[in-house]
Amino acid sequence: MKEGPLNGVKIIDVSSILMVPYCTRILADLGAEVIKVETIEGDNTRYIGPSVNKGMGAVFLNLNRNKNSISIDLKKDEGKKIIYKLIAESDIFVSNIRKPALKRLGFTHKNFLKYNKRIITAVAVGFSSQGPYSDLPAFDDTIQACSGMASYQSAYSKEPSYTSGATADKATGLMLGLSIVSALFEREKTQKGYEIEVPMYETMVDFTLVEHLYGYNFIPPKGPPIYPRQSSPNRKPYKTKDGYIAVLPYNDDQWLRFLKIIGKERILKKRKFSSLKSRNENVDELYKILSLELVSDTTKNWITKLRKGDIPSMKLNYPDEIFKDKHLKKTNFFRKMEHPSEGKLMYTKLPIFFDNKDLKIKTKPAPKLGGDSRKTLKNLGLKSNEINKLIRSGVIFAD
Repeated sequence: MKEGPLNGVKIIDVSSILMVPYCTRILADLGAEVIKVETIEGDNTRYIGPSVNKGMGAVFLNLNRNKNSISIDLKKDEGKKIIYKLIAESDIFVSNIRKPALKRLGFTHKNFLKYNKRIITAVAVGFSSQGPYSDLPAFDDTIQACSGMASYQSAYSKEPSYTSGATADKATGLMLGLSIVSALFEREKTQKGYEIEVPMYETMVDFTLVEHLYGYNFIPPKGPPIYPRQSSPNRKPYKTKDGYIAVLPYNDDQWLRFLKIIGKERILKKRKFSSLKSRNENVDELYKILSLELVSDTTKNWITKLRKGDIPSMKLNYPDEIFKDKHLKKTNFFRKMEHPSEGKLMYTKLPIFFDNKDLKIKTKPAPKLGGDSRKTLKNLGLKSNEINKLIRSGVIFAD
């Protein structure tokens, strides 16, 4: 599969920052043609992180491989006309611009259908347009807070805290990608376009409550909306003599084998530890036992013992150690590319296998701002003098 399963799908990506660009990076990695529509100033992530040249920051480079960049002033009528021309020959319009702003620009599904009856319009929003929060701005931190995710973290930090990554952005980006692929499949059956809305808030409430809905699955509730094992303050990487290790005996056989290794299998005879249900209710005590025992030996020795007993366990990797991991090296997970202006870059491969094989798609480095403006407009039928006029009038920027 040299071109990727989404080869032939054309996406107009009018988005910025992380959520939607992450979604379209995956779709681009799968073979879709993605035209990234940027403002004249460019996506903000162009200026986040270390860089070789201005406007080519590390975060942007990692999020926008396999994409083309066209830089347009969308507030100008000539700029809007370019979008409509692109809509006419594309499959998907995707954005994270708030809906009132999209409506002011004229970028609505109803309007797009005038130019393309099969267009899929996908918009990631902060909050569903059907609720009272619909017009509020939303960012990863605010969504982690209101979705409950930050409060569940208090089991470990004793006060609410955010995850160290942009979890809400990335989870919503994945949900958006799934919805787009689903719409493409449905369109094959109906031959008509669809409008998709994916709200961050509802996505993250669902994401957070997958396990934590717990007692609230029942009406009336049979317990609090907290999954005890996931919220145990002693659920953590455990200190060893020389580092940290993750250990997770879970079922009966695993607990029996682990407790035999440490010479404490007799505790399973206690009622509170005798079944999966009772262990889950008293899991914090078991995790304390883990914590006290594991500090008695080295990480390497524990890994040897635990692997022999087929107990789920892994050494804790610090960020720089991930790049030395033998499994990731063997699977060639980290790749290198030569960027024409930024030099040699590292990137991660798409962790999807088709027929037990890598998707060996040619990877294109992230584009310069407006690096594909001229080519894109020529493909739309504009002549060189027309393109130059648009550049001079500030409607587009071309590198």
